[in-house]
Amino acid sequence: MAKGKPFDPFEDLKKLAGRMEQDFFELVTGSLHVPAVMSGKWKPPLDIYELQDEIIIKLELAGVKRKEINIIQEGNRIRISGRRKMEDREQIHTYHQMEINYGEFERIIIVSETVRIEEVKASYKDGFLTIRARKKPVEAVRGLAER
Repeated sequence: MAKGKPFDPFEDLKKLAGRMEQDFFELVTGSLHVPAVMSGKWKPPLDIYELQDEIIIKLELAGVKRKEINIIQEGNRIRISGRRKMEDREQIHTYHQMEINYGEFERIIIVSETVRIEEVKASYKDGFLTIRARKKPVEAVRGLAER
């Protein structure tokens, strides 16, 4: 028997509960775009992390062509949307397993006032979309807090 994590018969159920909890939180906090949920758009996985001078948003978009990706800044929100097209659909007779999402996707990220939203830069390489947002200097952030 291989060493590692012990078998948990409820692991899939726990993951599903976690996703449902996250979707509910996004719905309640307003960070989830309700029409996107109702229209069946999928949400690509993402990481958001902070460096000393910037915030990084990294989305996994394997198989999505660069021209199919839209990035729109709306106030303090960054809307990332697009489409992953299914290739060779006519030639497929039967699926034995299908886990890859196709069709339209959308993510909306709310950025804090500490980010210079006007200085957002994006790059797309090896199936990852990376958005870099510069942080405001500490003095500017203090000024916001004093208002």
